[in-house]
Amino acid sequence: MKPLRGVRVLDFTAAMAGPFATMLLADLGAEVVKIEPPEGDHARDWGPPSYGEKYSAYFASVNRGKRSIVLDLKREEAREVVYKLAKTAGAVVENFRPGVAQRLGVDYETLRRQNPRLVYCSISGFGEGPYRDLPAYDLVALAMSGLMDLTGEPDRPPVKFAVPITDIAAGFYCALAVTAAVLSDSPSYIEVPLIEAAISLLTHQASYYFASGEPPRRMGSAHPTIVPYQAFKAKDGYFILAIGSDHLWRRFCDAIGRPDLAEDPRYRTNKDRVKNREELVKMLEEIFATKEVSHW
Repeated sequence: MKPLRGVRVLDFTAAMAGPFATMLLADLGAEVVKIEPPEGDHARDWGPPSYGEKYSAYFASVNRGKRSIVLDLKREEAREVVYKLAKTAGAVVENFRPGVAQRLGVDYETLRRQNPRLVYCSISGFGEGPYRDLPAYDLVALAMSGLMDLTGEPDRPPVKFAVPITDIAAGFYCALAVTAAVLSDSPSYIEVPLIEAAISLLTHQASYYFASGEPPRRMGSAHPTIVPYQAFKAKDGYFILAIGSDHLWRRFCDAIGRPDLAEDPRYRTNKDRVKNREELVKMLEEIFATKEVSHW
């Protein structure tokens, strides 16, 4: 199903968050026209590896299904091309640094004069507030939101995600909001700040703090309220164990030949296992170290 078939989207984005969003819109059937400056989206140069000149694997990963046009928006004739395109567009997505869209003449108010039915989404670092005019990358939002502080091993430095998760989350929010606005015929201005997308990902970690007053902490691959739920080392490598219910715990204990653990009052319920996490994990580590990954 292609719910956005027949909808033209003008894409003024670069790097990850915006291109990821517009790629999703293209997947949903939109005709996405990616408008790049003469030097191109700077992510084209984020390599190696690359598929070719100014075509990095990074860039390719989030720009499928789009048309592309090069326009120098500092030139009047280029802006006139944009205004003609805007008259036939259903949506615009941009992630310029604060104030750049206005200087280039492609901001919401300007393009709305060309087409009052436009849905316009701006992906920014911080939205409205004291940091409004500051630029931001994924890593900045990851750190300022607290996500980075929660990632890594206890008593070790914070670790970033292997992918730009706050960019990707913002991209999802953008695509969802634009799709909803277009399909409901609701011309509007939408702002998706990276920092808010990042904070939304805190979910249960934030809730734990509100419920207990205790700041969450880094736990490696372990889960703060489910045990065992983490990576374990076998004789020849690592594997993960995810016991999400007491029913699974009992089945797990039978499977490893230790049914006694299921009835041990220290481990009978998840609440018990969380309370006695340290000794249980140590015991399981000793058991798992005796066999290869393929056995477990």
